[in-house]
Amino acid sequence: MHRLPRLFAFLFTMVFTTAALPAQDETPAEPSPIETEFLVIDTRIREKIAAGSEDFAAEAADFSALLAKYADDSSEDVARLNLMHAMFLLQVMNDEKAAFTALRGIATKYADTDIGNYATDLIQRVERAMEKQALSEQLTGQPAPEIDFTWSTQDGLTHLSDLKGKVVVLDFWATWCGPCVATFPQIAELRAHYDAANVAIVGVTSLQGRVHGLEAAPIMTRDDPEREYALTADFMTAKDMTWTVAFSAQKVFNPDYGVSGIPHMVIIAPDGTVRHPALHPAMPHAEKLAMIDAILTEFDLPVPAHN
Repeated sequence: MHRLPRLFAFLFTMVFTTAALPAQDETPAEPSPIETEFLVIDTRIREKIAAGSEDFAAEAADFSALLAKYADDSSEDVARLNLMHAMFLLQVMNDEKAAFTALRGIATKYADTDIGNYATDLIQRVERAMEKQALSEQLTGQPAPEIDFTWSTQDGLTHLSDLKGKVVVLDFWATWCGPCVATFPQIAELRAHYDAANVAIVGVTSLQGRVHGLEAAPIMTRDDPEREYALTADFMTAKDMTWTVAFSAQKVFNPDYGVSGIPHMVIIAPDGTVRHPALHPAMPHAEKLAMIDAILTEFDLPVPAHN
C-alpha cells in the first residue's frame, strides 16, 4: 500500500526546516504550535508505517481537524501543513485525486512562494511518474515496439526483432550519462553469467553529437555519425563493455518504451513480448537473474547454473 513510506518519514524535517538553520552558537528555535501539533500526528503515522498498519483513518481525521483549526491562518507554517497533508494523501493514503486537488490549491494560494513552487514541481513530477507507470502497465505482455539499429557491434543486427527467440535485455544509455557508466560492472556481470545462454544483452543508445569519457572534454561528432560510431567503439574498449551496443534510429529517450531517464532497462521474452518494462540495471543481481531465469524456464530454454 505505502509506495513511499520512507519519504514521508522525513517530510517533517524537510518541510518544517526550510528557514535558515541557526548558527552553531545559537539555540534552535522552539517549534511553533502548529509544528508541535503536527508532530504528534506525524509520529503516529510513522509508528503505524513501521508496524505495517494500513489503518490511518484516525490520523486522516486528526489531520483534517488540524487544517480546519487553522483555516483562516495564511502563515508559512500553515502553508507547510497543507503541503504535508497533500503528501499524506498521496504517499500514505494513496488517494491521488485528493492529493492533486490539494496540491493544486496550494500552488494557487501560495503562488510565487517556495511552498507554492514546490507544490507545482511535485505535481509535475508525480504526473510524469504516473504516466511512466501507466505506460509500463500497458507495455507488459505486449509485443515489444520495434527498434531500428543504424549501427551495432553485432554483425547483421538491424532490428530488435532480429533477436526474437532470445531473452533480450535492453539497456538504454549514453556516454555522457554518469549513472549509466556506473552500472557497467553490473551489466558486465550479467553478460558473463549468461554468456552461453539464449540471452542477448544490448546497450541501446542514439546519436548524441558528442562522445564523453575519452578525453577531458567531450569530442564533438555532430553531423558525423561514422565518427561517433568509431569513437563509441573506443569508448567500449576503454570502459570494458563486453556486451552488444547498438545505435537506434529512435532517440535513446524512446517514448515507445517510456524512457524518460537513463539508464533504463527492459527485459523481453523470446516471443517478443515485453515482460519487465522499467527496470534499473543497478537493481540487485539476484533479482535480475530471477526474472531472466523465469523466462528461460517458461520457454524451455537452458538456465545457467548459479555460482
